[in-house]
Amino acid sequence: MTTLVTRTLLSKPMPMRVRAGRRWLAALLLGLSLLGLPRPVAAQGTDEAPLPGRVVIDVDSPERALYRIAIPDLLGDATLGAEGGGVLRNDLTLSSLFQVLDPRSFIANASEGLGLQKTAWSSVGAQGIVKGQVVSSGGGIAVDMRMYELARGEVPILTKTYRGEAKQLRGFMHDFANEVLRVLTGKAGVFGTRLTYARKIGPGRKDIYVADFDGHHEFRASSGKGNAMLPTFGQNGGVWYSKLTETGGFITNTKNRELPVIKSSNGLNMGPVVCGGRVLFSSTRDGNSEIYSAALDGSDQRRLTRDPGIDVSPTCGPNGLVAFVSSRHGGPQIFTMNVDGGNVQRVTYKGSHNQTPAFCPDPQTPLIAFSARDGGGFDIVTINLKTGEYKRLTQGQGVNQDPTFSPDCRMVAFASSRGGIYVSNPDGLNQIKVLSGPLSTVRWGR
Repeated sequence: MTTLVTRTLLSKPMPMRVRAGRRWLAALLLGLSLLGLPRPVAAQGTDEAPLPGRVVIDVDSPERALYRIAIPDLLGDATLGAEGGGVLRNDLTLSSLFQVLDPRSFIANASEGLGLQKTAWSSVGAQGIVKGQVVSSGGGIAVDMRMYELARGEVPILTKTYRGEAKQLRGFMHDFANEVLRVLTGKAGVFGTRLTYARKIGPGRKDIYVADFDGHHEFRASSGKGNAMLPTFGQNGGVWYSKLTETGGFITNTKNRELPVIKSSNGLNMGPVVCGGRVLFSSTRDGNSEIYSAALDGSDQRRLTRDPGIDVSPTCGPNGLVAFVSSRHGGPQIFTMNVDGGNVQRVTYKGSHNQTPAFCPDPQTPLIAFSARDGGGFDIVTINLKTGEYKRLTQGQGVNQDPTFSPDCRMVAFASSRGGIYVSNPDGLNQIKVLSGPLSTVRWGR
């Protein structure tokens, strides 16, 4: 497959800068198919300024501005109560909005029940307290939850009751954590959402997996045949991805049972993303990597970019905006365009090698996260499209790539050579590993 790519790209003479860009594409495709990590390439051109200074962040340092919340294990069934309390503590920790107090510091006891004694909790510094009870009965569970704020007295500010099977407990806790955020911030959380990613399962082999955002309930979404990579969620909940087999490469999705949806007789079709009822992808079918779009059934394929440089990695943004990576000005940089290919604009001017962009889905938060190499390894960086401000989220802690925003933009997930997928806040603080293993190309969806 690598030989085919190289032969296609180098079949005719071309200017030196274009040849360099096409060598970058070949390296990119080889890395995607074999390693999941693009190979470092030399910067082309001289108009890229350095990225912001690399200052190491102590991601474990306490943040005094965080909301201090106490979450004891749920009362009732001891096993389920410990699980439920653990889910809530983990969710609110991952949100990076809370300082979740150590349960070992609590002096209040079970005699309170679901009620509250203010003095017992103020002594441990809690601003908010979550109380709950889970009771097993007749093969099902009943869960009663309360949220108190000491400043508002001993009447709960939030109550919820759940009924269902024991296996639904995690989902109930995710829902309650979402409600806690809604009450305290005015905007519900995204606990219970999902990640999709590629997992290396052998030499040159990958499969597509899906898991809850906190790493639980992982399952394989692809068939285990061929080499599956570059997944993304579709609008209907299915997962789209690229598939390389002995007979060629194509784009498919889980709803289609891996039958080809987009393919061509020559070249590679890679990196699908669903935007506004169409699927965008990059393809080398015309001898150069360009961005294309197609109907969801693979018909009506249209070429969107036309440039001698290399165009790859399209991604959807709010208001019909698309970001992609292009070498048209030298080394790979981030560009935007309309979903029909018009109004192409360069976004990044700092860093020698910028790739894998991802939009914040909130139209009111004009951020793109991307992976950037600036002399050393790859780090996660964001840029504000309105102000042009750059912010480095990782500080040389391994190789960090493939960022993706949570649906509410309060968290960023990314793959790291530190051994898995990490979640942090949009400033890079509170980096927590949620999945372990050789993982790449993570995307976040509901």
